[in-house]
This record gives sequence, C-alpha cells and structure tokens, in this order.
Amino acid sequence: MKKTILLVCCLTGILHFLQAQNETGFDIGVSGTFNSAWILRQNNYGTLAPFANAEVRASEMAYKYTWGGNGGLCLGYKITKHWGVQAEIQYNVTGQNYNDNFEGPAYLPHDTVGSTSSRVNVQRTVKLSYIQIPIMAKFITGKGKFKFYACLGPQIGIRTYAYEQVKIAGTVYLPDSLNFTADQKFQKVDFGIAVQTGAQFYATPHLYFDLGISVYQGVMDINGSALKQLGWYDKNHLSYQSSYNFRGGIMLGIHYMFWHQRGGLLDISKAGEKK
Repeated sequence: MKKTILLVCCLTGILHFLQAQNETGFDIGVSGTFNSAWILRQNNYGTLAPFANAEVRASEMAYKYTWGGNGGLCLGYKITKHWGVQAEIQYNVTGQNYNDNFEGPAYLPHDTVGSTSSRVNVQRTVKLSYIQIPIMAKFITGKGKFKFYACLGPQIGIRTYAYEQVKIAGTVYLPDSLNFTADQKFQKVDFGIAVQTGAQFYATPHLYFDLGISVYQGVMDINGSALKQLGWYDKNHLSYQSSYNFRGGIMLGIHYMFWHQRGGLLDISKAGEKK
C-alpha cells in the first residue's frame, strides 16, 4: 500500500512539474526538404572496365551536383518548456551523379569509342529512394511568436528503389552489360544521424511554421555485397572503401498544436472557453 501511495505521489509530482513548464503537448505537421545529395567515398566499382588503359580503369570519377528531397509527416511532443521529442516518417529521394572524361579507347559490346589521342566522356547516375524515420530530441528557445529550435537523433532508412545507369560516349553501358542489378548493389537498410536547426513562427495559438536546415550523415555502408565483386579498387586506395549517404538542405514545415501554454501565447486554460 505504501509503495502504491509513493508511486501515485511521484506520478502526481511529475505531472505538476510538466504542467508548471507551461508549454507541453502534442503537435502534428508536414514538412519537406530540398537537398544537395552525396554518396561519400563511392569508387567506380567496375564502371570504367571497358577502357584499355589500366590507370583509367582504376580512376575515380568526378562528382556532379545532385539534387534530391524528402517530404512527409511529423509528430512531436513537448515535454517541458524547452525540451521535446520529434519523430518523422518521410519519403526521400537521393543518389549521386558523376561526369568525367578519360583517355580512350573504350571497348563497348558493339563498338569501340575514342583513342589514345582523344578523351571519352563517361556519365554515371545512381538514384536511391528511402522511407526514412528519424527520432530526435528537440530543444526550443525564445519568446512570443518566434522561437528557435535544434533537433538531433538517429535515423533509419528502408530503401524502396535503386537505379544505376552508365553512359560511355553517349552509349548506355549499364545496366545492360553486367549481371548485377542496382537492387543487388545497394543495401536495403541505411542508418545515420539526423540534425535540424531553424526557427518557428506562430501564426495563431495553434498553428506554426518552421524554416530551417536539415542534415543527414549515414554511418552504415550502403554498398551491397555485389559491388565488392566488381573491382572496387582505385589508384588512391588499396583496400575496400565503405560508402555513405550524406545530404543537407532547406526544410519548410507547417504544424498544428493540440495543447496550449497557460497564460502566454498558447493557453491551456482557455482552450475550452466559448467565444
């Protein structure tokens, strides 16, 4: 009996503490991000195999700016005045483009292009899509209608799509010339750290907008076992190099608050009053 009374007292104390913070409750919203997307340390993995020059076959390809984005649902709970948690479920489009020129010739299945006196253009495109779920701690500060926030936490991604194409001198070399599909070349699961920071603007006591920067750094190798069989060495590395997703961009969202701050911008005590 004494333990039960003590437990009730503890729970009551916690509830009073949370209520005293004045800003607790749930919010739901939608957000989207326009990203600059990168696959870090992605070697050529046999992309340049058709070239006669051994040094070219072992070369890395130049990165080309690649754009992606994500959008989806956000769920949050504000535990105290300054701290809360935020979880999201987002559909993300990412990948990496490459574009470079190398000394020929290159021997394609039905043609030979270039020569030792000319350079051959190579384009590689990797497209990946994920259902991503970050779960982050959230810190909020500021007064009135404008507040600043920062979020940090782990994120898991479930790959739903993989695509790769390689063009040599404008002719499609992949995916037709090798036995492995893009789905076999990349892992089904990605894992990393999500970071967000920005500002919130309260248009009404219930509704706020946020504008900020969203960054994701993968910590799990996204390469599948098939890639490791395709000649992943290059002239700068003598051992296998793991590859990681990285992206960062501008995020915009809109959220609806269900609970209200007492006596301030948001007011719990007045939520049920009739006008």
